[in-house]
Amino acid sequence: VNPLSHYTRHLRREVLLAIAAYAVALRAFELGFVLAIAAIASGYIAEGPRGRTLPRWLATGGAALIATWMVITFLDDPAAENTMSVVGRLACTLATLRLFEKRTPRDDRQVVVLSVVTVVASALYSFQLLFGVLVVAFAAQTIHLIMLNRLQSGFENARNDRRKLVADVPVPPLEPVTGRTPVRQFRLLVLGCVLASFAAASMVFVIFPRASEGGGRSLGARTGFAPRVDLDRNDRIEQSNREVFTVRWEDPRGEAIQWPQPLLLRGAVLDRWNPGTRRWVDTGRSESRMVETDGDIGEYERFGGLSAPRTAYTQTVTMRSLATERVFARWAPVAIACDESRTFIFDPRSFEIEDSGTGRLGRFSTYSLKVLPSPNQNELERITARGVPAAPMRSSGFEVGEVRQEAERILGEQAPELLEPIPRGTEEEAWRRNRRIAQVFTDHLRGTDFFYTLDLRRIVRREDRDPIVVFLKDQRFGDCKYFASALCALCQSMGVEARMLTGFVAVEYDDALDHYVVRESNAHAWVEVRTGPWSWREFDPTSSEILEELQASRRSWADDFRWIYDRFDFLWNSRVVAFNGDTQAALAEDASTFASERLRGVLASLQRLATRVNRYFMLGPAGYIWLGVVTSAIVIAFIAGASFIRRRRRVRATLGIAPASIIREAAFYLDLLEAFARAGCPKPSHVTPRTHLETVRLSRPDLAASAAPLIDLFYEVRFGGRRLDAATRRRVEGEVREVLDSAARSPEVTP
Repeated sequence: VNPLSHYTRHLRREVLLAIAAYAVALRAFELGFVLAIAAIASGYIAEGPRGRTLPRWLATGGAALIATWMVITFLDDPAAENTMSVVGRLACTLATLRLFEKRTPRDDRQVVVLSVVTVVASALYSFQLLFGVLVVAFAAQTIHLIMLNRLQSGFENARNDRRKLVADVPVPPLEPVTGRTPVRQFRLLVLGCVLASFAAASMVFVIFPRASEGGGRSLGARTGFAPRVDLDRNDRIEQSNREVFTVRWEDPRGEAIQWPQPLLLRGAVLDRWNPGTRRWVDTGRSESRMVETDGDIGEYERFGGLSAPRTAYTQTVTMRSLATERVFARWAPVAIACDESRTFIFDPRSFEIEDSGTGRLGRFSTYSLKVLPSPNQNELERITARGVPAAPMRSSGFEVGEVRQEAERILGEQAPELLEPIPRGTEEEAWRRNRRIAQVFTDHLRGTDFFYTLDLRRIVRREDRDPIVVFLKDQRFGDCKYFASALCALCQSMGVEARMLTGFVAVEYDDALDHYVVRESNAHAWVEVRTGPWSWREFDPTSSEILEELQASRRSWADDFRWIYDRFDFLWNSRVVAFNGDTQAALAEDASTFASERLRGVLASLQRLATRVNRYFMLGPAGYIWLGVVTSAIVIAFIAGASFIRRRRRVRATLGIAPASIIREAAFYLDLLEAFARAGCPKPSHVTPRTHLETVRLSRPDLAASAAPLIDLFYEVRFGGRRLDAATRRRVEGEVREVLDSAARSPEVTP
């Protein structure tokens, strides 16, 4: 066996790992399957017995056609977030194509570079555990392949040089080194390089943490929760069945039940539309409140001045794969408990809850909330702990324009009385009017004129028209964020205070385990309308029948086994993906505390041990001095023994297989080799001692003259069976020291 016997196989494995990483990151499994089959087939076509490779001109032309086609595809939808996905797709396709060429080591390096570009581009789109495992495997394989490529390149260069030097002489061809030892040594070298690289990468990861901004979202992520609503993209939203958490919903008696309607779990509140960026944004917190939990899941901490009443429901969330600072809560939360000591931030304006993450590693895994699904005005006032109601929302800009015209048209057809002005002083009638207007708009969006779809590629974006207006008047199809945006805009255009909500909707109930299963594809958007000084009511223009049908269509047999993977996925997201500056500071503090406590514990244990030994032998106050002397003697003996064993191993390695007596007698030969090395004449392993002595004589005749008798003595001991008495050993040791001293001095130049 030689290290280069499976070189081409490792190159194909490199490309396959890059293809797998790209397919997992961008969920391009069809493309990944086709490219993987092609990469595997290259081993039989291009490297098989017949070795039918593509001509260089044909491969270059094919690469040009592929690049042109991908550029044209990108220009059809030139979104900035799609740039790196096109780069990764082009790189992995070209790397697969290069496998069918007749390559040189330089061409192989180009394939490695294309594979690295594929993985780097994919890393901008995913932070899943499976992708992380593939990246680690790819990194180890890349290090191995680079070292193999250097061996292959050196072997090719040596063979070419040999051909040039002996072109006219019939000599056998150059063959790579074979045997167990070269392969074992090469594998150990690769293993050492991989471990050193991963250690360096881990150190860089710890020293330079991820940025805290961005909410942990990756570029181009199209599934799962996002604390924003963006209507500036039109592609197909991929649906993922990955479990993000489970929800146990208990009634006031403590029994797990299934709620009659889908559970809307609030994550982020957005109240203003930005027509420039085409996003719903948050105007910011007016105030915030800190709530600290003590790590007991049964001990609840209140958000305001209201204790959890007997009518409160209990919502217990257990994370599966999602690691986030957001707390997803049903309206309206009263108190919170967590299985860890955490500090939560509560916004009394929007009822948003976030984990501050201060001083903690990772994210929480389980939390419980006391919730009032239908709170009255008094309860909401006590939760917010405010003396006056919240100020009215500012003008949104929808009061004029096409959205207002569409809102008046809908109300004029279905409830014209709502267009009449409300007399002053009838505040309750105003709140009732808000509810009726929101319900009319919700029923209109749930009608047959609009239909729900996840394929947004047919939406035509126009720079001169608002996407909400296009949805309401022209195209009338989209996903939940389009429906919710339209409802919120219609309400705000009529002066009804409304805001966007993003979070999750729980519709899948597990009767065996008595909890909801919330998946990544259950990310949802809906609307809340203000119906009182402190109260807001949910309105969801996406019908529950559509949500349940979508959930049922995504079910598969693999869902029953996802919990095995999702738990590790949560640890990955919590400990690695969510590693930021705050986590770094907490890690440093924990490490410092652990080190100081461990050092104090070790010193205390040693002190107790010394006291116990002193009392046992009844040595008295001076016993500690004797213990110190004995300990020092043991340490010195250990160091001397380790040095003796190390020297003995070096002698055995130098002499090869020999009896223990000969190894002891010929140990002085090791010092002779050190003397030669000091003099600048190290002995090659393939040269005999006497032959090397003649080489030393040419540059250091004085050193050779002193070492010659010792070399003769070495031959007598090693091969002649001579044994040295004590006096001879002392004499030889003195002569060896003189040789060592002579080697360290510069040679005398004779005139």
